[in-house]
Amino acid sequence: MRKLVISTLLTTSAFIFYAQTASALGASAGLLVGNGFKDGYNVGIGARAGFTLPMSLYLGGTIVYHLGKTESTGVGDVTANIWYLGAEGGYDLGAGPLTIRPYLGFGYAHLGVSAPDVCVLGACASGGHSDGKLAFWPGVTGLVGVGSLFVGADLRYVLLVDVEDGNAFSAFATAGLSF
Repeated sequence: MRKLVISTLLTTSAFIFYAQTASALGASAGLLVGNGFKDGYNVGIGARAGFTLPMSLYLGGTIVYHLGKTESTGVGDVTANIWYLGAEGGYDLGAGPLTIRPYLGFGYAHLGVSAPDVCVLGACASGGHSDGKLAFWPGVTGLVGVGSLFVGADLRYVLLVDVEDGNAFSAFATAGLSF
């Protein structure tokens, strides 16, 4: 047990002494894995890439795909999901080894809903529908850098224009590389 405690302390100390601000000037790219807390969002995966300018201004883009939700009904499965992509702009604030980046994203969101074909008295209707909308996602990312790698968390609220009850909070873990 004593060896485990000493090993953990040494590893943690090495991490703290080697940690650096995650927003070094230049390009970065990372992956996102998390969850949107509303039907149609649910589990999500994505990617982000961008560039931090000398005045700590971050410019980049992201794409996120939410797996959505499938629900069984008496006539078949109904599926709803969303994906969005667009530009992001933010400002990097350094706090020791932690970088906090408030940002605003905007772009295109695609909503998809599919349902089985339903036939009643010889008349059949298809239940698939998809629609594209303007979206905004204000958020904040917290990152810790270790060498050229970084890890962190990303919190965002997706706002869809002209979609009733289509907004959702999402939380992601993120990891990536600074170039």
